[in-house]
Amino acid sequence: MANKIYGVLETTKFFVPAAAAQAEDAAFEVHFLQTGTGIWSANLDLGVSAVARWFEWRAWCQFGEVPVLDEHVGLYLKTSGNSASATLHPSDDDGYATAIATVNKLKNQIGSIVVDEAAINIEMVASGLILLKARAVAVGFWNHTADDLTNDVDENGFSLTPVPDEIQ
Repeated sequence: MANKIYGVLETTKFFVPAAAAQAEDAAFEVHFLQTGTGIWSANLDLGVSAVARWFEWRAWCQFGEVPVLDEHVGLYLKTSGNSASATLHPSDDDGYATAIATVNKLKNQIGSIVVDEAAINIEMVASGLILLKARAVAVGFWNHTADDLTNDVDENGFSLTPVPDEIQ
């Protein structure tokens, strides 16, 4: 009898502002991200036990000003092999805990939220699938647009949903 391999979604991890209605797994104070600036989330430890390596990621934002079509917010990951600050050794590290000093340091881009509607308070979303082998991860947004994100804490964020393979 042949086996089937299914992808079974597990509990989603949210990278959102502390004041957001959605419970945070890692603080990500991305609301009101100004044009030409970037920010990192807190580090999320995925654990040392058996964990999924495939994740569905989803990023969303809204603008507080009318954005320009086809501009984008870049999405980046900072990975590390440990969650302890003394032995973190993260990729794409510029020495800052949250603010990203320069876009030139960002090498691990996973995608972009592309402005697809020139309107304020409209949610724009990007998503994809990513293989994560690191123990810990942080997410970064860099605002490549000419407009600031909204200051509404519930309208900007990122999530990772584990998608482990299950053999039946």
